[in-house]
Amino acid sequence: MQESTTPNEFDLSLVNALQMAPRASWSELSPILEADPTTLARRWRRLEEEGLARIAVFPRQRVMARRNLSYVELSCRNGTVERVAAALAQDRDTLSIQFVAGSHQLMLTVVPGAGLADYLLNWVGGFPDVVSYRVHVVTEVPREAYLWQVRALSPQQRRRLRALSPVRGPGPGDERVTPLDQRIIDLLCVDARLGYQHIAERLDIAPTTAARRVNRLLRQSLVGLRCDISRARMGWHAAATLWGTVDPRVLEGASDLGERIPEVRLCTTIAGPENTLFILWLRDAPDLTRVERQLLEELPGLRIADRRMTLRTFKFMGGVMDAEQRFTRSVPVQLLPAGSP
Repeated sequence: MQESTTPNEFDLSLVNALQMAPRASWSELSPILEADPTTLARRWRRLEEEGLARIAVFPRQRVMARRNLSYVELSCRNGTVERVAAALAQDRDTLSIQFVAGSHQLMLTVVPGAGLADYLLNWVGGFPDVVSYRVHVVTEVPREAYLWQVRALSPQQRRRLRALSPVRGPGPGDERVTPLDQRIIDLLCVDARLGYQHIAERLDIAPTTAARRVNRLLRQSLVGLRCDISRARMGWHAAATLWGTVDPRVLEGASDLGERIPEVRLCTTIAGPENTLFILWLRDAPDLTRVERQLLEELPGLRIADRRMTLRTFKFMGGVMDAEQRFTRSVPVQLLPAGSP
């Protein structure tokens, strides 16, 4: 197979496999993707090094619900957007930062550990170049972003991958996050495929302890893993955020909205003048009209109030991105409560 830094169909298949089974071993993926484990490992390493893909650790809904997952729109002084975004990107509680076309320049996705009021007053409020902000608290997530896929695999491959990573609901148990858990999360945010032995060596714990802790974090739905891509460089050249209003009962069956409309990456309900937000990934900007029409057909009574195109991504679920829209480094998410040792 010819090596190339330009993503190809094989790359998309590999990404799709890791979207479905992020920690599956290369030997497990080998027969499904019909490539030897060494080739898979080498190709994934190249995608990571080129900043085209990464496996992100993200807080799951049960964590985000307690910590006021919110979208914060910022207006900045002219000429300061990049400087403000670069400073915000260092913050663990600021998961994503988008530069958008609209009444505000920046749209943040935040999960503030010390509370939303503290985040706005003491963090955002400390930026003299931020002149105003608007906040939308997320109330529910009918369609989670981690479910979005590049759709590069056959039905048979998908069935085999589902068997490797069966879907399980959160089990009963302690939801607390300990300092050791946070140290493990910090390592996984840099390399989510890190083996138990390597985690154990870095943290001076037993491999069985590392395995038990990682599996508990995932099984209890405290964190999740998702394979993220450099959207524009992997073929999705446009993204849009739609704000709308719809009867909440219509969204009760929206968990499969992404299967019906593949461009739908995320659907959340929010508190504000509009009660629904959609994030769409599009092959090209003209696709927006078609996708909006499909949404109106699938969700009776939906009214779209605003549409905003994403111009650049500064940070995406902890992954800091450069001007070429490549991942450059990771800022670990913070699950340990504020003030914990």
